[in-house]
Amino acid sequence: MRDRELVSALRSGDVSAARACGLLFDAHGARLYRRCRSMLGDHGAAVTALRDTFVVARAHIDQLGDPRRLAEWLSAIADTECERLRAAVEAADTPRWEEDQTVFPVASLRVRVLTGATAPELAAYHARVARRADRFDRAGFPLPPRCQRPVPPSSYLIPGLIIVACALALTALVVIEMAGLSSQPLTAWMTRPPHTAG
Repeated sequence: MRDRELVSALRSGDVSAARACGLLFDAHGARLYRRCRSMLGDHGAAVTALRDTFVVARAHIDQLGDPRRLAEWLSAIADTECERLRAAVEAADTPRWEEDQTVFPVASLRVRVLTGATAPELAAYHARVARRADRFDRAGFPLPPRCQRPVPPSSYLIPGLIIVACALALTALVVIEMAGLSSQPLTAWMTRPPHTAG
């Protein structure tokens, strides 16, 4: 299947997740695995990066502007996933992978990657992978993690400060009411009958 037909099939929605990832793997899986393996130097890490590459590709296939660039687009996603995985290992301060020269048959690699990329019981994981990889440039190519903008503090600080201010104001009102410092009960407005024009 040519790349244009593959992109069309993936975008149609008529192809199941397992079939879509199978088509992607058959067309590009071995090449992408070699790319991930050369970047990470470890079979298990390469499988993880390749699995997540297919999850991202399936979730964001509509981002790809030119279907003729599918191979290039998949390579960019794989590079981004490898970079993200390498950064996570470094941030966790775990030992780097040992260089692994073992050769794995493509058939067993296919089963392992596709099972991880399409298993229904991993739907929450797939959604998380798709969400974290949602920044693309104008051509539809993924931005590497180092180029992605962090969430600005204002997006979570301002709502938090507003909540804290409201809680403090409410607490102050309760203390004033309980201490009897107000000349009239602060809740009097709730029991007062509405004023009617005469």
